[in-house]
Amino acid sequence: MVAALPPARSPLGRGLLTGLPALVPLLVLLVVIAPSVTAGAVPARVTASYGSTTVAGVRVPMSDGTTLVGDVMYPADRLTGERAEGTFPVLLSQNPYACDTPAGNLHGLGQGALGDPAYFVERGYVYASVCVRGTGRSGGAFDLFGPRERRDGVELVAWAAGLDGSDGTVGLTGCSYLGINQLLTASLLPRGSAVKAMLPACAGAETYREAMNSGGMPTQTRNYFTHLGSQMGPRAGAYGTALAAAVQRGGDRAYAGAWARSRTPGDLAAAIVRADIPTLLWSGNLDLYAQGSQEMYTYLQNAYFHRPVHASPAPGQRTTPRYQAVVGPWGHGEGVDRAVALAWFDTWLKGRRTAIGATTTPLHLYQQGTRTWLHTTAFQRVRSYTPYYLGPGGTLGPTPPRSPGADRITYTEPSRAGGRLTYTTEPFRRGAVLAGPLSARVSASSSGTNLTLIARLDDIAPGGAATSITSGSLVASLRALDPDRSWRDAKGVVVRPYGTFGADRYLRPGRVYDLTIGLSPRAVRIAPGHALRLTLTTRTPEADCSAPLGVDPCFPTDPQRRTLPGTYTVHRSPAALSAVNLPLAGDRP
Repeated sequence: MVAALPPARSPLGRGLLTGLPALVPLLVLLVVIAPSVTAGAVPARVTASYGSTTVAGVRVPMSDGTTLVGDVMYPADRLTGERAEGTFPVLLSQNPYACDTPAGNLHGLGQGALGDPAYFVERGYVYASVCVRGTGRSGGAFDLFGPRERRDGVELVAWAAGLDGSDGTVGLTGCSYLGINQLLTASLLPRGSAVKAMLPACAGAETYREAMNSGGMPTQTRNYFTHLGSQMGPRAGAYGTALAAAVQRGGDRAYAGAWARSRTPGDLAAAIVRADIPTLLWSGNLDLYAQGSQEMYTYLQNAYFHRPVHASPAPGQRTTPRYQAVVGPWGHGEGVDRAVALAWFDTWLKGRRTAIGATTTPLHLYQQGTRTWLHTTAFQRVRSYTPYYLGPGGTLGPTPPRSPGADRITYTEPSRAGGRLTYTTEPFRRGAVLAGPLSARVSASSSGTNLTLIARLDDIAPGGAATSITSGSLVASLRALDPDRSWRDAKGVVVRPYGTFGADRYLRPGRVYDLTIGLSPRAVRIAPGHALRLTLTTRTPEADCSAPLGVDPCFPTDPQRRTLPGTYTVHRSPAALSAVNLPLAGDRP
């Protein structure tokens, strides 16, 4: 999954590696305004010591008789162009994109996030990129993250470690598809394998949730599967078309069943820790894995310290620099700083002492509203959340309603009559900070047997300008939560719901249901005088659903098309509360 989302709407873009002075928010363990996304000293900008030379079309036999094909770049003498003497660590990527030529494999779509591999080769690494089974020049049938592909990863590690010119150590690298397959490969490796570190960029704990589905409804990412052939070739194209059709029909793969569970990296965190592989996750607030990257970080830290793997993080918990995550203001396939990536591999593959290898705050979050980086240990930063209740007249406040009330909304585009509801707080006089996952508890009923709600939270400036903070959604027939993997605050409020998405439980018309909608986590500074607005809608605008990837609910399955139409009622009464649960640190309105 590499096709880029729209660029991050940031005035600094990649220049966000240079922060600006800002107010220090409460409950922040450490704020570093520095030219680096990592705490401590800026990674040294290592100059190139070598040139590069490429051996194309290397054939790699797998144990089942299938031959994969890759291309290998070696350090070269800068004067003669000949391969440099000595041995070097190997960086390995498993790439399905544009892999029918060496140029596409090494310099095309699949390598875009980390840039030209020559950057690493010229600084003392061998770089091997191998076409995934069923794509490009490799043989075999394509099966997205399937069991045979995962086994290929293990065999490719052994091959890379034994390459001529290899020093026997391997680092896994790449973004999106090339990031997810790192996590799957690592889960099968034994402790003491050749892999000494990995950098799964644009990747996270989930594939079904967040990237492929929002609240149980397929996202823009369906477009990715229907156009897979143009990116990976005809074998993958046929697979993608069939998968999209099966999901549309509402078959097993429309749910988080066995197929999805076997492709869920978050379930493999303990195995990755047992394999003893330091991991740097890299994502962005506009990425497909904004939440999943932070969850995967949490699971790895928990497994390392023998805590329950899927338990919620706690402020001040013990952490190790072996597992880190960067979440910036960018979209999918964007924002990776190669100097930081190089420092990561130099730390674990070359044994160099670096700041990133010694940090005590291994979670690096970009704070919206201040253009600063927060370096901390946990992304659930508040022990007790503050509910802001939906009230009469479109109000949103900390006091529960005292009398019954309700608002109606129709299953239609938000631009049409009856297509949206808005609730706005009073201005925060001295500003405030939101830090962590968010949720909306909505008491709702439907005139039919199903309903769906999209919740969006915006920052509202004094003049009325709205800046998006985060969003989430839920199909009510898929409302069931996993109690062991849903996170609660100190008061027992579900603040990060984890849906089971295993089967539909349709509604009784007119009956009120308590629904919990998860919103992607953010670190946000609300400026003095600004307010928050919660908007509820029922459909994503059709114009927003043409992107190749995304996290918005866009394409209802056939069963959802049949059951979602109707009029919904959002209740806001003492007996049926509706509220957004805010990880609020700092001042109140």
